[in-house]
Amino acid sequence: MPYLFALLSGIFAGSIFIYFPVFSILFALTPSLYLFFKNKYSSSIVCLILALTSIFYVNIHQSKALSEENNKTIVFEGYIISQSNNFYWFKTTEGKTIKIYFEKPLMEQKVYEVECKRIAEHKNPFSIISKNPFCFPKKIEEKSHLKFTFFDSLRNKINKKLKEKLSVDNANVLIAMTVGYRHEISNQIREDFQKTGLIHLLSISGAHFSLIFTFFFLIFRFFLKNLPYRALVYLTQYMKPSQLAIILCFPIVIGYFLLVEVNYPSSRAFIMATFFMIGFLTERKSLWFITVSIACLIILIIEPNAIFDISFQLSFLATVGIGFATDIFKEFKYKISNRLASYIVLSLLVSISAVLFTAPIIAYKFHYLSLISPLANISAGLLIGMILFPLNLIFIIVFLVTGFYPLPELIEYIAKFSFYVMHLLASFKYSAFYVPVFPLFTVFLSYFSLFIMVLGFYMAKGWKRGILLSFSFLLIFSAILIGYIKIKEEQNFLKIIFLDVGQADSSIIETPSGVFIVDTGKTGFEAEQFLKGRGYKDLVALIISHEQGDHAGGFLRILNRFNVNEIWDNGYTIYNIKVPLNLRHLERGDVLKVGNCEFTVLHPYKDFYVSSLTKDSNELSLIFKFKCFKREYLFLSDAGKSAMENLPLGYLKADLVKVPHHGSKHSFYEDLYKFAMPQICIISAGKGNPYGHPHREVIEYLSKICRIYRTDIEGAVQIKEDNFGNIKIQSFEESRFKPYRDIENLKKMFILW
Repeated sequence: MPYLFALLSGIFAGSIFIYFPVFSILFALTPSLYLFFKNKYSSSIVCLILALTSIFYVNIHQSKALSEENNKTIVFEGYIISQSNNFYWFKTTEGKTIKIYFEKPLMEQKVYEVECKRIAEHKNPFSIISKNPFCFPKKIEEKSHLKFTFFDSLRNKINKKLKEKLSVDNANVLIAMTVGYRHEISNQIREDFQKTGLIHLLSISGAHFSLIFTFFFLIFRFFLKNLPYRALVYLTQYMKPSQLAIILCFPIVIGYFLLVEVNYPSSRAFIMATFFMIGFLTERKSLWFITVSIACLIILIIEPNAIFDISFQLSFLATVGIGFATDIFKEFKYKISNRLASYIVLSLLVSISAVLFTAPIIAYKFHYLSLISPLANISAGLLIGMILFPLNLIFIIVFLVTGFYPLPELIEYIAKFSFYVMHLLASFKYSAFYVPVFPLFTVFLSYFSLFIMVLGFYMAKGWKRGILLSFSFLLIFSAILIGYIKIKEEQNFLKIIFLDVGQADSSIIETPSGVFIVDTGKTGFEAEQFLKGRGYKDLVALIISHEQGDHAGGFLRILNRFNVNEIWDNGYTIYNIKVPLNLRHLERGDVLKVGNCEFTVLHPYKDFYVSSLTKDSNELSLIFKFKCFKREYLFLSDAGKSAMENLPLGYLKADLVKVPHHGSKHSFYEDLYKFAMPQICIISAGKGNPYGHPHREVIEYLSKICRIYRTDIEGAVQIKEDNFGNIKIQSFEESRFKPYRDIENLKKMFILW
């Protein structure tokens, strides 16, 4: 047992060693030091060797993974497993999933050779970093018709039948629950599962394997017990009918694992199910935390970077929470005589414990916590997990044996009713509450307190247990208090965030009176992720400086995903949809006040004209000044020299200038900077862009008059101003952990965006 924990502690320590070498070594040595103080010196030395070996192994693996990520070109052979619009998900011959964007139609059931350029992740807070690469193809060649394996054919057969017999939404959910493919679930249903805390039902987990095992175990045992007497005696000379039934279940469980999409939750569930069956077969009961630890260790040995994957984290944390709750229940279950009451108490305890163990990560990553989860688990959760899924699974087995899927109407009705109940619970005003952004240190302290709680429950008795549990609750309170203090500190700031959107523009203005977006970038994806990360649903205004794609390409995405009160534009923007909102066409002289904040429009104006003028011309870019407290901010969009030459000079003084047109020399006007006299200059540009932006001569001039921040180097840049006009600047690059700096990185765990 200590050796197992030594290996795990070494792997955990190795994953953060590069950033926290001192702290990680101390953590890895914990099992060894424990045994040393117990005077078990030889075991202590073995644990020390195992922990250090694990650290070394993880660091070698991380170096290899980093070199692969730095390779900008990906070449693979694979076939399409899912598609949406022009996005295609490929399964490679190596078993990896790669997402590509391709405008021409591609055929399913074909093998393609793809050479594509990896898309670099933009450096923004709250950005979703996928473990699966995303790339734009340079070359795609059809190689051959796809020759499905037996399990691929089986999977496709199931998916096709469900889509044929059920409505689109119900089929997609049941496909996810049966074989693990979640790519096509609608956003509304996915959100309902998240809000109600039932998202785990969409992952292949222990419940799926236990249901498969139980179903076939009962069938095999029934047939074995009803065999002719002589056959039964012959077969059970060396083992019981139940043990023989378990042996027959092994190929079924292995087959199901090969059928489903392999990921961390399904791998964990399969490993634990295997150990459970082995324990049952050998009549040896294993402790749940040993089985969980072995499953965790196997996955991390195969893929050490799995520790950073949120599905891996939530899967194991929820399992630990469930096991912990079950052991707590065992201590007082004898006091509950009614079986129904006992089941309800256990269900609630398990649900609350699972939520408690996953809450810090969910709150930190997704900024919400489900309050309705315990109720949802014993209502909609039971309908979906204990009626809909088992019934659908039985019907699928019947279909695979006979070719006939029975009673699709029944499945459709149960699914429709179950999802309706879930949607009602999700629509409840207090089903989930928004959690403001809080520091990473709060997450660390929360899990340290849970570790102390578990340690106290299992390893201490009497007053010692009481002290450890009290200390645990004190740490939880401290974690919440630290988070609350940091959140309150941030509420008094004006924040302007210049996002890294590549060779494009997008900024977020957070004021005490509401939130504004200035341009969306090419897709709006980065702005969406940032706003969701901050927990915003309502926007005062979406400001479109001009209609070119690098500024307004994400217009529809923002419009569809947020409650936008107004749209402000330059008066020349043409919309290809009917805009169902208050639309303001701005021109010079307009002053818009929102609370204490003020937008002053400087350009364009009606009589402005240059010979090259078109509707989407850079010269017609919306130029405005913004002020909320003491400081003034000048936004120049893509304005050219002609536009800037016609600006009213008396209004140009600004503390910060958003440099026009990505720092292009063709939009450089020296007199503007002489009148503006900025202290800070922000340039939004794409790393390695083909235009050479920002141009050298622009950088040379600006470096003499202001401090330059570039999104292609620093990533997102945040300006924070307090009521007194004091400014704090932080870039995404500055807030990232730096190698081998324990104390500096520890301080960064308190940074908020």
